[in-house]
Amino acid sequence: MVTLEANRVAQILKSDRRYNRLSREIAAGTAPDPGADGPAATARKIVQDAVALIERSAKKHTVRRVAEECALDRLYYRPTSAMTPQQYGAGLRFRRAWLRSARRARVTQTYDMQEIERGGDLTGQENSSYARELVSEALSVLTTAQRRDVVAVCGEDQILPSKCTKNLRNGLDALYDLWRKK
Repeated sequence: MVTLEANRVAQILKSDRRYNRLSREIAAGTAPDPGADGPAATARKIVQDAVALIERSAKKHTVRRVAEECALDRLYYRPTSAMTPQQYGAGLRFRRAWLRSARRARVTQTYDMQEIERGGDLTGQENSSYARELVSEALSVLTTAQRRDVVAVCGEDQILPSKCTKNLRNGLDALYDLWRKK
C-alpha cells in the first residue's frame, strides 16, 4: 500500500517537473505552444494547464485553471457562459471606472510644474473626477434593471445566478455601443 502511494506521488512530481520544463521552453520560444487556438481560449489568461489524477478512476482529466479576480471573470470564464468578449471588455472598463471613482484624492499636492507642462497623466482628483463622469455617462444609457445588474456584478463584485444574466448582458452591450463610438 505504501509503495502504491509513493509511486503515485513520484508520478505527480515527475509530471510537474515536465510541465515546468515545458512551460520554461515555451516562454523562451524554443518549444511550440500546444495550446488551443480558438478565440475564447486565446482570450483567457491561463494560469496553469495540468493533468489531475482522480483517485477512483484510472482516466486522466485535463484541467484548465484561469485567474478570476472579480464576479465578472467568474461569469465570463464559466463553461456555459453566453458573454461575448466585447461585453466582457465593456464590463472591465466599467469596473475600472467604478473603482477609480471611489478612490479618494491625495492629501498632498505636487509642486512639480514639469508634469503639468508636459501634459502628464491625470492624477488624484482629476482621475477620480474623470472616472465619475465616465460612470455617470454609462449609467445614463442603461435601464433600471440593467443598471442594477451592471453595478452589482462589475462594481460591487456580486454574483448573479446564470439564468439571471440577460439584463447584465444587454447592459454590457449598451455600454460597448456607447464606448465603441468614442
